[in-house]
Amino acid sequence: MGSANTPQTNKFIGMLKYIITFCFSLCFSILFAHEAYILDKNTQIVISPDPSNSVRLAAVELQYFIGKTTGLQIPIVHLCSNNVDKVIFVGQSSYTDQYGISEECLGEQEYLIDVSPRRIILIGKDTDVTSEIICDKGRSNNGFSPEEDRRQINYQQATGNSDVVSQLTLPSIFDAQGTCYAVYDFIERFLGVRFYGPSPKNIVVPSIQRLRIDNVHIQRAPAIKYRDGSLTFGWPFMKAQFMDATEDMLHLYMRRMRMGGRRWAANHAFTGFQDRFLKQNPARPELFEGSYPEYFAVGRGGGASERQFCYTNPDFIHQVAQDAIRYFEGKGTIAEQVALGEYFAIVPLDNSSWCTCDECQKLLAIDKNNILGQHFNCGTATHYIWNFVNKVAHEIKRVAPDKKLAALAYHVYAYLPKDIKLEDNIAVAPCLHTRNYWAPGMKRNEMMLYKSWIEESKSSGRDIFLWSYLGFPTERGLVTNFNVFPGFNAHAMGEQMRMYATDGVKGVYLCGLSEQIDFYLTMKLFDNPSLDTDEILDEFFDRYFGKAAEAMKKFYLKIESVYSDPANYPSYIQTQDAQFHQTRELAWKYLGTPRVMEELEGYIEQARLEAESIEEKERVNSWKIGVWDYMLAGFNDYYKTVSYTHLRAHETRGNL
Repeated sequence: MGSANTPQTNKFIGMLKYIITFCFSLCFSILFAHEAYILDKNTQIVISPDPSNSVRLAAVELQYFIGKTTGLQIPIVHLCSNNVDKVIFVGQSSYTDQYGISEECLGEQEYLIDVSPRRIILIGKDTDVTSEIICDKGRSNNGFSPEEDRRQINYQQATGNSDVVSQLTLPSIFDAQGTCYAVYDFIERFLGVRFYGPSPKNIVVPSIQRLRIDNVHIQRAPAIKYRDGSLTFGWPFMKAQFMDATEDMLHLYMRRMRMGGRRWAANHAFTGFQDRFLKQNPARPELFEGSYPEYFAVGRGGGASERQFCYTNPDFIHQVAQDAIRYFEGKGTIAEQVALGEYFAIVPLDNSSWCTCDECQKLLAIDKNNILGQHFNCGTATHYIWNFVNKVAHEIKRVAPDKKLAALAYHVYAYLPKDIKLEDNIAVAPCLHTRNYWAPGMKRNEMMLYKSWIEESKSSGRDIFLWSYLGFPTERGLVTNFNVFPGFNAHAMGEQMRMYATDGVKGVYLCGLSEQIDFYLTMKLFDNPSLDTDEILDEFFDRYFGKAAEAMKKFYLKIESVYSDPANYPSYIQTQDAQFHQTRELAWKYLGTPRVMEELEGYIEQARLEAESIEEKERVNSWKIGVWDYMLAGFNDYYKTVSYTHLRAHETRGNL
């Protein structure tokens, strides 16, 4: 009787071939250690005849940046020519198969950079691990499906170069694209390119006379598997710092920064229920399935995003479970439901207008005192909401045991329910105000709830994600109409990222994308949390601002030190257990004082004087407009017509 080749057997054989080939390559590298790969004009980039969007993008980007750095115009081909000296294989092809190198040997988002004297192999995991039936279904936190995210861009316009390919279809940020990761790592590591923003003016591109790469074998994957955020590139600071980048530039930049990764989403997901189960909406009558008022909160009203539900009602629980099962069967989401990959979101509407029925009130009564101080993140609805989530998870587990619910530990249900054994098919994302930890009480409270979820996940095997409010304080200024004191926060953020990686956090959603260098640092640490924060900052200021580097670094670090230090805030913030956000008074009475503003003006003026090249001047000016002018407008609005020089004199005499 013959034995069938199972997927496990094929994977083992593929791995064995890879190990043999790797050992041979290693011996070859040792034998010819004095040799290196030297790029020359007789080099070709080789891809398969039917490349995926990921491989196509990877090859085009590699070709473009080789040209920008070395001046060499390297063709992209499907067949190796006999007269070429050097080859760069991008993605899996019949050629990489001959070397025994296949993406089958690579894990989630993993990639390989293999350099030997005559060839370079850049290959990654480009096959999606999501089950095929739901691969392109669902809706992210930003409201689009992976299919909608495969955007066609004008690559010439996005790069500012008319000599490159015109139209290019990008992979979704949630498509498997390990080959892209391999190429971007190569571009940064060996060509020295730095993607400090989406505009060509933001990108540092060195000039290389002769590219020589020693034999190397790099096999790795990003540390944090899910990396996404709200698309707020037009916010203050970033809009000027990114030099009014176009939409095509922004979407290309997201790929260059490796945004996306694992398919996960969790957000308030029941907005469509009124149109489905209460009353037909003339604007979208097709959603109406029948009137089921028992689903909705007793004694409450409001619109579609306001009217809560009876979270103890068995029929409502069953309906939510059926919606999740429907999604897992490949039938997609309905209305504003949120789901991506193997995760279906189950998050209440964003308010506390809970049902007044006896059963709901009985559960709510358990946690009426489950709060520390006056924090936003607390546990006064812990049993109520997690009981609901658990019941839905239990019903789904019977039908789809390999799928997961995505839930937020948020607001009044942020605390871990210590006496409820949660189903292990619930993925949880604590929501953290990581940029408000200048308030010691907030930091203590949120680190307590974060650590409790982390410890629980270690025993249950639960997937832990995070929702991080990186958009503060800027978002607060936009909502309440004032110019904020910037929340530069690099060093604290670096510590947080390393903690997340150590704790096994699977991913982070950035609610707001902060500022230029803080965003860049965040994405680099998501990929590799072992990187040193100061080294990233030093490299940024030196390479981006050139002669003006020292003054611009002092400008940044002064803002960061003022913003991050609890001692710069009123005593009540340092002592109270409560949530705080930046206000106009905090921004300009306590942080952006006349003394601080005078010092910052000195740094920005020094930078403007020291910048030499056109690039340096433009980059300094983007920070002057985006950060300094914005701050000065906020300061002047607070103090009206009094100049900060005049105020500085009063401050010195102790009158402020």
